[in-house]
Amino acid sequence: MVVKTAPNAFVGTDLGERVEAAGNKQVIVMGLMTHMCVTFTAEGAFLRGNQPTVVADACATRPIRRGVVNVSAEVLHEGALATIADLYAVVVRSGTSLQ
Repeated sequence: MVVKTAPNAFVGTDLGERVEAAGNKQVIVMGLMTHMCVTFTAEGAFLRGNQPTVVADACATRPIRRGVVNVSAEVLHEGALATIADLYAVVVRSGTSLQ
């Protein structure tokens, strides 16, 4: 387990060292707040030279309703996955064989 204080799980933690010590290049990302923690952790892995995979249906987010901003959780989740898939990571559904 890694206790984090920033949306990117590699910032201020030993996650990068753990990944390297395990000899892994590939990193699987899943969790809450697709539009924040999942996105920034996938980006962080990519920028470190890892090969991140995000498991879409093992992630979720909440709606944002602040002032004139009103975005449903589903739209926010799908938009975040589109951003991730555009550059940072492979996005898959659970049950997909990872090789």
